[in-house]
Amino acid sequence: MHTEKSKHALEREALMALAASYRTQRAAASDSIEGWQCERGHAWDSTLSAAQNVRCMNCASQRREQRTERLRALAAERGGKLVSASFVDASTPLEWECAFGHSWQALPDHVARRWCEECASKRVYDRSAAY
Repeated sequence: MHTEKSKHALEREALMALAASYRTQRAAASDSIEGWQCERGHAWDSTLSAAQNVRCMNCASQRREQRTERLRALAAERGGKLVSASFVDASTPLEWECAFGHSWQALPDHVARRWCEECASKRVYDRSAAY
């Protein structure tokens, strides 16, 4: 019985040493700087750990600009405007203004479904409108 425990303890120690070695190698690899390139050809240097959390900053900036333009067009279709300078992310409220001068803050996805709450409560907009 004593040898069984010793054998089990040795196997466990070997497994723990292997896991520690793997973590050390992975940490070293994640800290080394590598060259990366997105599918659109933008290139940058970053560590593996940073590249796993951040995608191409050029593409991200272009997507934000495109989203801002789509939101500006949506507001213009409804006779209003996007007051905020630009889209940040889906969880950041933006400043809006309707055709009647009402200002409010709302998430981009919310505005896509509903427009000015003040106008809606006063029934200013046509009921057949999508907003």
